[in-house]
Amino acid sequence: MNATELQTLFENELKPKLEPLEQTRLEAVKRKNICLVLGAILIAASIFWVLATNQEIEVAMFPIVIGGLILGAFFNAKWSVYRKAYKNEVVTALLEFIDPSLTCRPNGYVDSTKYKTSGLYRRSYDRYSGEDHITGKIGKTAIEFSELHTEYKTTSRDSKGRTTTNWHTIFKGIFFIADANKHFNSKTYVLADSQGFFSSIGKALTDKFGGIGDRVALEDVDFEQYFEVYSDDQVEARYLLSPALMRRLVEFRKSAGNVGISLSFVGGNIYIAIPNRKDFFEPKLNKSAVAFDMVEEIFRDLDFFIGVVEDLDLNTRIWTKQ
Repeated sequence: MNATELQTLFENELKPKLEPLEQTRLEAVKRKNICLVLGAILIAASIFWVLATNQEIEVAMFPIVIGGLILGAFFNAKWSVYRKAYKNEVVTALLEFIDPSLTCRPNGYVDSTKYKTSGLYRRSYDRYSGEDHITGKIGKTAIEFSELHTEYKTTSRDSKGRTTTNWHTIFKGIFFIADANKHFNSKTYVLADSQGFFSSIGKALTDKFGGIGDRVALEDVDFEQYFEVYSDDQVEARYLLSPALMRRLVEFRKSAGNVGISLSFVGGNIYIAIPNRKDFFEPKLNKSAVAFDMVEEIFRDLDFFIGVVEDLDLNTRIWTKQ
């Protein structure tokens, strides 16, 4: 879809459906402003009360927390209605235009068993969440992807015996799965070079807990600058990572903003983790519901992730499933 086609789709199909949502957006903006004013008053009143009565600061936190929850629910009731309706109209229409086979479950996400099967993030998580689960088929290649956020928690206790729980991100971004049209006999991991759990130290640790195979040295200098490859079958790993695919992976990483993209070839699938803290496919509260640039941004994001199939040439069936 080029810019002219997108503009035509917006004017003829999307804009008439989005115009009625503008009133809902304005009501959400109004609620946000009310919450900000009432929240500021609540905080000021709580601090004044603490100072006037010599209470401990923790006492003031109770009404602030309760009030914040109430105000948040008041705002979110209207915002969630607008957000859901906007995404339903825009994302559905754009996916239909890109390829009729593509569907989206706004509250769905990639199943946790597939995340674990990928082997890309070995650390156990305590919280697993996501949204915008998109599935379909691009050419010959079945795909699925969604936003994912996995976290682990730590707890600490201060001198007064109070316990604090902190949440730490393991992965946040887009998790993409494509059918590779082959059942791999090995497990091969293409990991962001010297990053996180799979750095040189991480590699030593994983060796103790089952490992990720041996390091595969490849001759592509540019590829080696961005990625480290591990596999339990050196021959198959070199077969999978053809010079053309390595070149495409380098180009794809650059186009993604040089984020630490990682891949794995496991079972019959290619798993791709694209870290990013952005909330994708979302409307902006401070922009009109009929703003074309919001639709354009969502289209660019969808086109980028769906374009992984073309970028990595996954429709070229160099392998055949047994």
